[in-house]
Amino acid sequence: MRLDEFLDYYYDYDVVDDDDDNVAFFGNQSTVNLTGQHTPGTFTTIRVCSYVIYCMALALGIPGNIVSTIVWLRVHVASENSSAIYLATLANSDIVILLMSATEQLGSCNDNVQWFCLCALYVQKSTVKLETLLVLGFSVERLIAILRPLQV
Repeated sequence: MRLDEFLDYYYDYDVVDDDDDNVAFFGNQSTVNLTGQHTPGTFTTIRVCSYVIYCMALALGIPGNIVSTIVWLRVHVASENSSAIYLATLANSDIVILLMSATEQLGSCNDNVQWFCLCALYVQKSTVKLETLLVLGFSVERLIAILRPLQV
């Protein structure tokens, strides 16, 4: 969904007649005054801000996680530091989560490909669970390294 489509959807409004016989326009999330100017409501402003932040997270998160994976999987880094494997896998799972949520949020899911949406949702939820386990494994490894520094 492009930003202009997003704004058109949330600036949809209906005509409501006041008690004073003045016509006021109240929308889902915005108000249109008698001069025809849109006055966005608080809820619309929050939705637009969250949409912009979401797009920025996609634009920065996908390339950043790709670079992070490349850095952590270098031969000399991965062979000397076992935590590098955890961090590279965590970056890869972040990429999967971002891509699956992008297909869901940016309009790739419709009635014709309902199976794809279900598969994307399943992969996204499974990856979120995997991330929790990866953080747990990484934390346990660090705990062992701190408690038994000479045996690791």
